[in-house]
Amino acid sequence: MKKIIPLVVAVALVGCEQEAVPEASAITCAPVAFQQAIRELSRESNRKAFTEACRSFEKAQRMREWEFEPSSPDRY
Repeated sequence: MKKIIPLVVAVALVGCEQEAVPEASAITCAPVAFQQAIRELSRESNRKAFTEACRSFEKAQRMREWEFEPSSPDRY
């Protein structure tokens, strides 16, 4: 029983060691940082996930940008 516990712990820890995908933000999605993050990611699925997260972040940023446009004066 004592020999099985370390084996189970070792197998569990191997599964926990997954590559972390960076969080999409203004800093990580900037062109230079984005290219560096893509180069550091080894799995294609993580690259695609990060790319999609950055696209979504940039789309949300564009949706929040707006300019005030005053209404036309009322003419009764």
